[in-house]
Amino acid sequence: MREMSHDIIDESEVQPASSDAENFMERQPASSDADKMSVIEALLFVSPEPVSTGMLVEITGFDPGAIREMLNRLVEFYASRAGGLVIREVAGGFGFYSSDVATPYVSRLIRSQVNPRLTKAALETIAIVAYLQPVSRGVVAEIRGVQSEGVMKTLEDRGLVKAVGRGGSPGYAALYGTTGRFLERFGLKGIEDLPSLEDFAPDEATIEKIKKSFSWELGGDVDAGGGWQD
Repeated sequence: MREMSHDIIDESEVQPASSDAENFMERQPASSDADKMSVIEALLFVSPEPVSTGMLVEITGFDPGAIREMLNRLVEFYASRAGGLVIREVAGGFGFYSSDVATPYVSRLIRSQVNPRLTKAALETIAIVAYLQPVSRGVVAEIRGVQSEGVMKTLEDRGLVKAVGRGGSPGYAALYGTTGRFLERFGLKGIEDLPSLEDFAPDEATIEKIKKSFSWELGGDVDAGGGWQD
């Protein structure tokens, strides 16, 4: 990074970043109780962590007793409105939290937005499921050459694969397919948009051998394109 010459910039003339806001506060202070409560509400809303009464006093300069009263009123207001947000006192401070009824849905949204990178094993597994679906865990493990229970569970938890039925009749292995989230994650409109594997497909003899090897587990036939036939 290029250094600035002190001959060009006089450090005594450089103002703190907060000076403009402080000057504005001096010119237009929050004087009414309603204004002050709005300030407290906004500070709680934008803070990622609970804000203590002491911090609110330091930031606003409001009377500590008045701040405590405003906090109590805000807590009561959000509790009485039966909305999706509440204000709670947590870890020595106050902050906004989702209401009890909204929390499960908020958690689901947060989990759905988490987009951790898939491991090589997960990519291998989901590719097998995508091209051969519906397919059993046993088939996936046979193709990969290793047990895939843990990887399949991870893909299920992330909403990328799901059980779509059972092969043949009750008692046969569960069959898995991809989900709408899989399509979204990989930018596909539908399974038909998967890249073609025609150039890499085994010959007919190999396909027949694979079909015979797995027919006992699936209770049906797998066609050459990876689809399911009753």
